[in-house]
Order: sequence, then structure tokens, then C-alpha cells
Amino acid sequence: MDARQRVKRMVERGLLLSGIPQLAQRRRAGEVLVLAYHDIVPRGERPVGDRSLHLPQDEFAAQLDILRDTHDVISLEAALSGEARHGERASVVITFDDAYEGAVTAGVAELAARGLPATIFVAPGLLGGAEFWWDVLTPPGAPGLDAELRERALTVQAGRGATILADASSTPAARATLPAFARGASLAALCQAAATPGITLGSHTWSHPNLAALPPEALLAELARPLAWLRETFDVAVPYLSYPYGLSSPAVERMAAQVGYRAAFRIDGGWLPREPGNRYALPRLNVPAGLSREGFRLRSAGLLA
Repeated sequence: MDARQRVKRMVERGLLLSGIPQLAQRRRAGEVLVLAYHDIVPRGERPVGDRSLHLPQDEFAAQLDILRDTHDVISLEAALSGEARHGERASVVITFDDAYEGAVTAGVAELAARGLPATIFVAPGLLGGAEFWWDVLTPPGAPGLDAELRERALTVQAGRGATILADASSTPAARATLPAFARGASLAALCQAAATPGITLGSHTWSHPNLAALPPEALLAELARPLAWLRETFDVAVPYLSYPYGLSSPAVERMAAQVGYRAAFRIDGGWLPREPGNRYALPRLNVPAGLSREGFRLRSAGLLA
């Protein structure tokens, strides 16, 4: 831990001791925070790829225990129906993007051990061990992707993983292979997760492109196909969408409504508005790996978002 991190931890601990987070928590009674996770790294494994997306299992378990002490953990369906608005505490919803193998195994195991609900947003085209381009192209030891590479991938290449990896094939791959927990989940693992009480499955498009960069025909396919597949394959499918990379546009939001989604989520913000004017641009709070437990408490209380 460097000097800057030590100072940050001291400030976080000082804020916790001040009582301000507890006051903020009480003022949030009846409100709903939606959290967004990605991968959960099983015990005994080392994080790889884009480190911010790969949270160790023990840290995830600790965060769940914090949430049980401070919030009512509710389902996404309950949050969107308004059931939580009369609670004496703030409520929290747990979601995952991408359906990493680690999330649907180690992550769901921690949820099941505590009887907590969650929604996993699935990109069916990436199931079965697919590698995620951002993990492949993050150099070993680097905290994340090069900003210029990411910008080009999301705009010029429309966030299409196959195109991005093909274009990068002329340079040495940052990582030749990724462990199973850091790839798209197997269908068998996803089915087992879906059979866990409290787990529901939503759509993360079919193949995880930047929806805002797609022409209308491709956009329609990316939105309609996964919703139909989820409904045909699982009894626990819910008509909710999370936008890949958190990116959308008014045209994307209109198409999501036309296809049959009842709500859609970004990856910024966090607290649901009491009366959402646009159900197709709802906020979530991203939970990055590397966040201290004190920092997590502060953010889940509505501070330092």
C-alpha cells in the first residue's frame, strides 16, 4: 500500500468514526441502491485481466455481510415495483454484468449461503468459455486497459469483441489464455446458478457491443435475441437490460422499450429515483475490485459515490 492509499484509508476510517455515514444511512430510509458487480475470483485463484472487474471471493463475502447489517437486500423485481419505498432502512439490489464463470459459481455460492437475491445480466453469445476482450488486452500487472485502446474499441470498433481481438492479433496478445473463472460461464454453471433461490437472469445483449454505435438492424438483433433466448431457456428470466459498457442513446432506449424490456440500467449513479422519469436509463453503482471495506461502507451509505 503506497502513501496515497494509506492517507485515503485514514480518511475513510475517520469518516466512519464521525457518525456521518450512519446519519446518511438513516436519511436514505426507503430508498434503493443498485450495485453492479462483474467477476468474483474464487478462493485460491489470482485476479487476471482488467483488475477492477475481478473481485476476490472473500472481499465479496465481506461486502455481503456489510450489506446485511446496513441495508435490506431485495430483488430487482421488488425494487422496480416500489415495494421497498416504505422500509425503515435503505434497500440494496445486487446485480452482475457479463455472467463470468466466477460470478455464477463463487459469487452465487456466497449469495446462497446467506439467502440473498441477485440478478445476473447475461450475454448469451459469450457463454461457454468466451474470453472478454478487455481482459485479454490488459497487460499482465497493469491495473486496466490503455485509455486510447479502450476509446478506439468502443467507438471505431463498436465494442464488438471479435473485431477488437482480430484487429489486435497483429500484436502480441497480452495474455494467451485466461482461467475458466475469468471467461464467460458455461451453460451448465449458469443453469445451476439459475436454480438457486433468489437468482434471476436479465439481458446484457447477445454479444456485448456498444449499442449506441450500431445501425438499427443490428441493434434490434442484439436486443431481441437474448430476451427471447432467456425466456425460452429459463423460468427465472426477467425483462430487464443492462447496457454493455453502460452506453446507450435515446434511440437505444426506444428500441429496448419496443422489444419488450420493462427497464434498462446504466453503470453509473446508483440510487434509484423515487419516481423514475425514464425507466430505460436507470442508475447503478459500480463496485470495483480494490475498494477498501471502509470505502465500501461509505459508498453504500450514499457517500463518496
